[in-house]
Amino acid sequence: MAETKFRYNPKTLRYERVIPSIVSIAFRGFGYLIFGCLFFVGLVMLQNFVIETPLEKSLRAENEALHLHKKVLMASLQESNVGIQALRKEEQQLHERLFETKVVTENETDVYKKDEILTAELTLFAEWEKSVRNNFTSVFKKAQLRDQSWAQQIHIDKTKLNKLKHLPSISPIPEIEADKLVSGFGKRINPFHKGIYQHDGIDFAMPAGTTVVATAPGTILRANTSNQVAGFGNYVEIDHGNGIITRYAHLADLNVRYGQSVAKGQKIGTVGSSGGSIAPHLHYEVIRGGVNVNPVHYVVGTYSSTFYNNLVQASEKRNQSLD
Repeated sequence: MAETKFRYNPKTLRYERVIPSIVSIAFRGFGYLIFGCLFFVGLVMLQNFVIETPLEKSLRAENEALHLHKKVLMASLQESNVGIQALRKEEQQLHERLFETKVVTENETDVYKKDEILTAELTLFAEWEKSVRNNFTSVFKKAQLRDQSWAQQIHIDKTKLNKLKHLPSISPIPEIEADKLVSGFGKRINPFHKGIYQHDGIDFAMPAGTTVVATAPGTILRANTSNQVAGFGNYVEIDHGNGIITRYAHLADLNVRYGQSVAKGQKIGTVGSSGGSIAPHLHYEVIRGGVNVNPVHYVVGTYSSTFYNNLVQASEKRNQSLD
């Protein structure tokens, strides 16, 4: 119960009861409200910063563990990315040593961006971690399978390495397109007498003057020129050793001579229409052990599987040859 206050009135010479004014009541109520708010804020701050519940302790420990694990994962990711890049580099170097051509690289999407992971919210970190673990496991399994494949199936004895280096493996026309192969190996229509005959090579229809290169290192066996409108016309034969010879016919110009050593990819002449030819093109043959074989099986270097399949399909069309 509130205490009753009295005030002495000198006019009446009596103590009279004090009646509070509305302003004083409002001011006192406002003061109580401010005090209550400050007291409540103090309690909340005490609860949040001083007193810690078991659940908060558990969540704080988990949060600290996630921060620590995030650093460990980033270190592991960095190490993994370095290892993947090193493996790719070694694979490229091995490919270039064996085939003397550059590797056709594909888009690489399994290398993670460090900044994105470091700035990710903790609520999304679990998803990042799961994705990283799954991708790392996938890459690791692929690396194991690839390593086994190279070790078991593509192991090359040192005595056979020289044979492999001298094996024709690129196109005689640099940067060729699959649709430029207009006639393949096998039974075809002769352009002159229109009868079926054995076409011993493949024909690349190209503009006159297009560069023709050696498909493997070797020695020039023949570099013949001819003015006759028959036969191979101007042509070059290269002996690659191990019983393999390549022939490049109907050339316009020759850039090599008999007995000369040539490197893989070196220019040996230009496309023409000399000899028995009805249009500018290159007639390319591969002769193994004295027998003509399908050259398209040797045009494999630097090309994707899709391009090679298109090349094979073009070579299998039963059409008319150009020579």
